[in-house]
Amino acid sequence: MDASGLQCHGCGSSNVEFDPKSRKLICRTCGKEEYYSRATLNMNGKVVFSRQNAIHFFMDGRFEDSRHYAMEVLNILADNAPALYIMAYYEEFVVKNDSAMKRFFHQMQEVALEYDEVQDLRTLLTASSYRLQDFEEDMIQLIAKNMQAEEDMEDLCDFIDRICPYLISKRTSTGYLTKELAGMYKELAEYCTIPKTCFALLKSIETNPDSPYVDNSFYLKSKTRYFYDNYILPVGDIISAMSNQEYKEKFINSYQKKQAKFLADAEMEV
Repeated sequence: MDASGLQCHGCGSSNVEFDPKSRKLICRTCGKEEYYSRATLNMNGKVVFSRQNAIHFFMDGRFEDSRHYAMEVLNILADNAPALYIMAYYEEFVVKNDSAMKRFFHQMQEVALEYDEVQDLRTLLTASSYRLQDFEEDMIQLIAKNMQAEEDMEDLCDFIDRICPYLISKRTSTGYLTKELAGMYKELAEYCTIPKTCFALLKSIETNPDSPYVDNSFYLKSKTRYFYDNYILPVGDIISAMSNQEYKEKFINSYQKKQAKFLADAEMEV
């Protein structure tokens, strides 16, 4: 295959064969074999050029063109995360293969991403956030795992607070707030506060379609109790975990007012 500018570090020949899966380069001139790191390949000129084009066309909604350049990246670096995301997105939402995105997130669990990959992936995820309702937990796991350094804390908070409030506002029921997702929100609140996400959760007590406030269904006692136990209380746990004390005091005060009002409107005792 075309090694796209790669050269033998032994004799300098460009007459080489490269396997993108193993990242192994074999020189046809001197026979030297060597392995390339993900970091080195991510800086390869062909990878950089193709990746930038793939992202540019993705952002413009030109998914065929984006897929073309993503494939060029993968011809050199088989596990490049932004390119694989573009391919998965194309399969899932253009070709309608409804397992492609899950496969992508599963594949990325075992890959330690380079800094530029994480930045590009954040850009792609943000641009396609309206498609991510079914993959929120996978998305949080992937990005948080690759942004654990202390210097990444602010960027991680910004990313979560950019996407998750939007997803919360689009939810059609409380079913999305699984124990796993609530646990992730709580960990993030403990780690970097995520104030916009916590605000969205607070607001959703009155706006989520399952809320008795939406259709004035407080007379449905079992449904109202379920909403309180399985949504309002978990939201309270998340807010109580916020690390920034100034935010935490304000949010807890607001939560307690909403909680008291809900109990009064429902004529319900804790």
